[in-house]
Amino acid sequence: MDYPGTRKIRILLADADAAFCVFVRYSLEQLGFQVTHASDGADLLTRFTPADYDVVLVGMNTPLFDGPQVLRAVKQRSPTTPVILLCDSDCAKRAEEGVQEGAFVYFQKPLNDFAQLANALTRAHETKVRHHPAAEFTAAATYPLAPESDGLTIVVLRRLIEAILTQPVSVILQMLSAAAARLMQAPYGIVLLSRSGAQLQVSASHGFTNLDAATLDLEAQVGDAFTARLITERKSIIAPTQAETQAIGVPLLAEGQVYGGLVVYPLAATPISAARVAQLELLASQGVLALELARLREENSRLTATDPTTGALKREIFLELADREFRRSWRYDQPITAIIVDVDALGEINLKRGHTIGDQVLREVAKVCANAVRSIDLVGRYDSDAFALLLLMTERESAKSIAERIRVRINAIQLPDAPSPTRITATLGVCAYPRSRCASIFDLLALTKEAQRAARVQGANQIVYG
Repeated sequence: MDYPGTRKIRILLADADAAFCVFVRYSLEQLGFQVTHASDGADLLTRFTPADYDVVLVGMNTPLFDGPQVLRAVKQRSPTTPVILLCDSDCAKRAEEGVQEGAFVYFQKPLNDFAQLANALTRAHETKVRHHPAAEFTAAATYPLAPESDGLTIVVLRRLIEAILTQPVSVILQMLSAAAARLMQAPYGIVLLSRSGAQLQVSASHGFTNLDAATLDLEAQVGDAFTARLITERKSIIAPTQAETQAIGVPLLAEGQVYGGLVVYPLAATPISAARVAQLELLASQGVLALELARLREENSRLTATDPTTGALKREIFLELADREFRRSWRYDQPITAIIVDVDALGEINLKRGHTIGDQVLREVAKVCANAVRSIDLVGRYDSDAFALLLLMTERESAKSIAERIRVRINAIQLPDAPSPTRITATLGVCAYPRSRCASIFDLLALTKEAQRAARVQGANQIVYG
């Protein structure tokens, strides 16, 4: 039975639970909706164009790009396209934040009554139509539409460029494999990267449950000889598969070096037009550029010692340096003290005031911590809400005055950009070495964290000395 008024509503769906997606798709199609299932967030963003889909339905924990990331990307591309979030009970708060960021509404799984979801999808579509009642007709009447493959290539290239600024290499590869498959109207797309000599290894795939499945199917249907030719011949190759269809391979080249290959199969159209091959080659070349830039960004991030939000040491760098200093203190029998500073109610600040204000709070707290200690001491971002300090050659009594100074100065923080006064407090745990049950920096930090949790139990703005 069709749900009233939904026959033309086109839904783009993605969620981490594949079985749940099948159930949702079947249920909505029974109500008259047209549902397209994307395998993950990257696939969803590759497929999404405002002219093709009316509403986006995405799970909060969708892999590669999660619900909030999809929401922001869709809204940047098409502010009027409604996005509905799906969440489990443990991420309902994040889904509420997503609604504040622009999501139409959210639903908590499991979904037992699809009538409510159908009503929300219908309302969301009606809202979009009211905002732009004639947008599609105006665009169609005024401008000649580009072929679908041309438009897809342009959209994908733009998203690859956007992704290299924020996404890891794995996401870039996943986007590339999904885009290539869609461009060639094929079910499978595989990115292979050169690992050693002439060996190519599957590094991303579209249409398979995992990389092992993609590797086995590629070997069975296409064969190692085909992929080896991509390296030796350094040009696009179209060859038959074992299933009597065709596969196309394009080398990933940069400055004469072969980074790998892009393989798509089985091909739907025979013969393949030269224009379509050229588009795939363009996609591959831009994919190599995106891949290299993403790698450089990741390498630069690893080499940078400080957290970009707060300026404090990154957790990994802090722990490495702290371990070295603890060993030195143990060897020469010198005192050393750790302090953990946990900002009170930062999640509530992010929810009510926004993450911009929350990040400002973290920066100001980091400044207070850095200004309260000496240049030889260490200040690192310990987790999302907390900072860890290591005071060298400092005994417990001296650390007490430092911790109290930090607490008071945090209370005095003023946020000039906040829309209304915001009182900032923190709970602190302090623990000094030498002491029992402390044989490493990790023991010392664990004991300090226990003290900080004890302070949290007492309430906000407290200090406990372990």
